[in-house]
Amino acid sequence: MDREKKLNLFTFKWGDKYGPEYVNRLYGSLLTYCNVPFNFTCITDDSTGILPEIGLLDYNQIGPDSWREYPQNKIFTREKLTLFDLDIPGTKGWIDLDVLIHGNVTEMVSRDFEKPTFILNHWNMTKENSFKWFGKGSDCHVNSSFVFWQDDCAQWLFDYTDENLEKLMFTYKSLDKYLYYQHWRKDRLAFWEEGLVDNFNFSDPPHIERKGIKITLFNTSHITIQGMDIEAYELDETEGMWPYEYWMEYGV
Repeated sequence: MDREKKLNLFTFKWGDKYGPEYVNRLYGSLLTYCNVPFNFTCITDDSTGILPEIGLLDYNQIGPDSWREYPQNKIFTREKLTLFDLDIPGTKGWIDLDVLIHGNVTEMVSRDFEKPTFILNHWNMTKENSFKWFGKGSDCHVNSSFVFWQDDCAQWLFDYTDENLEKLMFTYKSLDKYLYYQHWRKDRLAFWEEGLVDNFNFSDPPHIERKGIKITLFNTSHITIQGMDIEAYELDETEGMWPYEYWMEYGV
């Protein structure tokens, strides 16, 4: 890893849901739409098929041992928060594999980040719904698929999680709900502006390319875990639809 580069970007791949082509094509999309130098590292339990120019970290070695004692249905994808504890200067970010970058993100990732910056689900969020049942814990409008921060401005989030681990693991089922109910309401997080990110499966109407959008999410894990009755697509299932041509062009 070249510590002198301003951007150090990460993605996660564990289990068998996504193949190495997802890692390679995400890297290809960054080569196309990120016009500043960056490192790109995949944190994985299986590096087979991943391009040699992509850095690798062992998924089974990241983060505190105490975090791994809890099953994955407790704040699943919590491994992402371990990146906030990395001693790397400059700007860092993680990007989920089920993200399609199809617009230039250079300005977005080159900002000065005073807080860790997440996605807010503008496509299905209304103030009335967001606050009416806030204490019920059924809604969630924070998304952690494309997250950036600078230097140690997010160290507090790793520390808070580590110090309150048992209570948090008892309370929250997902990382996004933890962020939404524990930290969003206290103004501890920042978010990308509306009009930059969309969701292929959740927007209304779904499955269309919207002008000005640079990043499109797919998010089928939430649909599966919550048992939603929604027609949902992964990137590799969109042949004949607009995302597929972008995705296939990113093969490098």
